[in-house]
This record gives sequence, structure tokens and C-alpha cells, in this order.
Amino acid sequence: MDLRALDLNLLAVFDALMIERHVSRAADRVALSQPAMSNALSRLRAALGDPILVRTSRGMEPTARSLELHGPINAALAQIQHTLS
Repeated sequence: MDLRALDLNLLAVFDALMIERHVSRAADRVALSQPAMSNALSRLRAALGDPILVRTSRGMEPTARSLELHGPINAALAQIQHTLS
């Protein structure tokens, strides 16, 4: 994947979605409106070629691919936060 083609703000969106597993709560976490978060989720799905979260009877559940990506993305975001502070 060419990082120049990816909006890196989507990584923070991805992290919030994986933590909250709920679009509206993830939107609150990153200070976006619910429609903006839904749009960001659509962009993430297209960029990663994966649904990220799927609706089930228990709510939104992460895909195997998104679970695989979450640890490294979360660690990278933590490292960036640490470096900038």
C-alpha cells in the first residue's frame, strides 16, 4: 500500500472504531460527527479492502484482518503520540 495515497487520519479513526466497536461512540472519541465517522469507515474499508467491522446480533464485530491490524496500528499511534509529546 502506498502511504501517500492513504489519509493517515484514518488510522486514528480505525483505532477508535476497534476500541469502541460502535460508530457513534468512536465518532465521539475522535471528535467527529456520526456521518463523518461513517464516511471515514467507508474510506477505510475501501483503502484496506476489508469491512473492518460487521454487524452481528451482538453488535459490531471486528473482522479477522482488522484484529490483526489493530495491535500494530495502535502501537504506531502510541509511538507517534509519545514522540510528539
